[in-house]
Amino acid sequence: MEVFTLSIMDNNRLTSLSTIPSSQLAAFNYVTTPMWIYDVEAFQICWANDPALALWNNSQDNPLLSRDLSQDMSQVIELSIKQIAKESRKKPRKSWWTLYPQNIAKQVYIRFSNISNDEQQNLLLCEALLERDEIERDTHFALDNTIQSLFDRDGHLLSGNLRFAESYATQTISLPELIEMEMSELKHKMGSSHQVEFERQTINRGVMAWYKFHIKELMPEQHYIISQENITERKLKEQTYRHLAYHDQLTGLLNRYGFNDYLIEQCHKAQPFYLFLVDLDAFKLVNNNLGHSAGDEVLVEIARRFVMHLPDSYQTCRFAGDEFIVVVPQQQDSQSVDAISQLILDIVAQPIEKIDSIQITASIGAASYPLDAKEPNDLIMYADTAMYKAKERGSKSYCSFAQQMSLEIQRRSAIQQGLKQALNFRELVPLFQPIVDMKNNTLIGMEALLSWDSPTLGRVPPQEFVEEAERSGMMNEIGQWILRSACEQCLSWQKRTGHPLTLSVNVSAIQLNDNFINTLDDILTKTGFPAKQLTLELTESIFLLNIKQVIKRLKAISSRGVGVCIDDFGTGYSSLSYIHKLPIDALKIDRSFINDIDNSDVVIEATIAMASKLGLKVVAEGIESQHQREMMLRYPNLLAQGFYYSRPVNAQEFEKLSLFTKLLPKNGDNIVSMPRSG
Repeated sequence: MEVFTLSIMDNNRLTSLSTIPSSQLAAFNYVTTPMWIYDVEAFQICWANDPALALWNNSQDNPLLSRDLSQDMSQVIELSIKQIAKESRKKPRKSWWTLYPQNIAKQVYIRFSNISNDEQQNLLLCEALLERDEIERDTHFALDNTIQSLFDRDGHLLSGNLRFAESYATQTISLPELIEMEMSELKHKMGSSHQVEFERQTINRGVMAWYKFHIKELMPEQHYIISQENITERKLKEQTYRHLAYHDQLTGLLNRYGFNDYLIEQCHKAQPFYLFLVDLDAFKLVNNNLGHSAGDEVLVEIARRFVMHLPDSYQTCRFAGDEFIVVVPQQQDSQSVDAISQLILDIVAQPIEKIDSIQITASIGAASYPLDAKEPNDLIMYADTAMYKAKERGSKSYCSFAQQMSLEIQRRSAIQQGLKQALNFRELVPLFQPIVDMKNNTLIGMEALLSWDSPTLGRVPPQEFVEEAERSGMMNEIGQWILRSACEQCLSWQKRTGHPLTLSVNVSAIQLNDNFINTLDDILTKTGFPAKQLTLELTESIFLLNIKQVIKRLKAISSRGVGVCIDDFGTGYSSLSYIHKLPIDALKIDRSFINDIDNSDVVIEATIAMASKLGLKVVAEGIESQHQREMMLRYPNLLAQGFYYSRPVNAQEFEKLSLFTKLLPKNGDNIVSMPRSG
């Protein structure tokens, strides 16, 4: 095709058609591609090959070369052709085009090339590459879904194609009405490029639809060519996908991602509101005791209650597993905040039929915008801090954020950062507290505890940094270190005293994972510490884990000869129905009962009686006075621990305790020197 074209054109300059030999033009009839030359100014086809004549429905009654194509041509089409002719001067342009030979619509993919001749005519060489019927009906290049229209500089409608007429049949519509935008705004959006593209939702004849608009300003006429593509189907799909992405599939509430966008939007409005973070208390008990399906039913039911009983102006989200957030979009006084918190607590606490064996309660933390924080992340963090304060008060409590809590947040952050270097710089030190046989007042072992003297924070209480270690994911590493160090030190003392001293080490519920047994085996092997003289102390928080997994792992620990003790017994989440199933060796009576020993006789006696029936040892924790010691001596075979005997001390100070020195051989017999850790 290119060879033939070059034979009649010289550098895109066409000699007069009348001077071209007919034999040369006839050669183009053997080309299957329809080709014709269109005179842009005369609205006429001045030459066409045989395939083009067929495409245009040439006939004797209506010969193609004598047709005046301007009769059926709208202004928008005329200007579009002129624009194509202008653009094709630099480079051939390909585009779909709709022809109307003898009023029969044909959609053709055409290559337009601008050519000129000696008469300085504005000519387009047109090559029909594809007809619409030759490709799939749903091709994206088809023009049947494109609405085209032409407006003058003032926004008055001049003409439109068939699809425009079908869409806006009887309406007299201006450009501002069509695009829902003033002309001044349109010109501003166009800028120096003289064109703009955007999407807009409109109502046409009572039907909601989405259109993609492409508007181009034709200079110097200052007319506007508008192309509209109906994208309603795509937008509906996008909305569906967005809903799935931004909503919790279980409850239907906003999820974390959807809520973050909502919260940013609310902050941009700069209107005061309160944020309530709602955390379900001991929700893991439901999942672990009744199954995850029961847990899902609880979450669905609580979400349903929020939607049913909270005002429509409140926004609710499921922020995380068992955490919800409620946003009240107006400033409330403290009394109103109290009332809202209490309403939420009451909604949660209503009995749920399918899990009537477990009472669901919540803890709530509240923070205000902009009084407490102006940034979304800070607002959530402050509400979270207040929520933990509420938990300290006990279940079914709420707390509003106070500015002094920000100091606690800073300290928490500092502790987390400090822990990262504490292990590397040996800032963590093991402390040891004696465990004593009350009847004989003799040392039988010790509990290993952690101490941290930070160069920047000073002495950090264990409860404080252990909590942050669990939050930051460092507890496993710290737990491994204290277990290994304590085993090495206790083995040294065993060899020095010649007594099989026992060692108790606390293990966090977080540590009790799939890898813990391997870690335990590795430490026992490398240190050489006798498994039967080691006891692992676990708090009652293990009952928040999957109880079947807990029993499985405790059995694995017990099978190695390592003892298991439940620490702080009677204060947490323990279920007496599981105690007899657990492979445990001992219980520790919590110090709170010892501190109030005169009023806790019944609890202490019941605990000791139950332990005796189960064959468990009992350790009385928190013996601090002679009176407490004498009261506990009423019960046989008790072990004791507390300040009465000694505070937790480092290894060097522990060796100076009279309880320890009494065990040392006289005259240095059988003393084995061992390196000391810590």
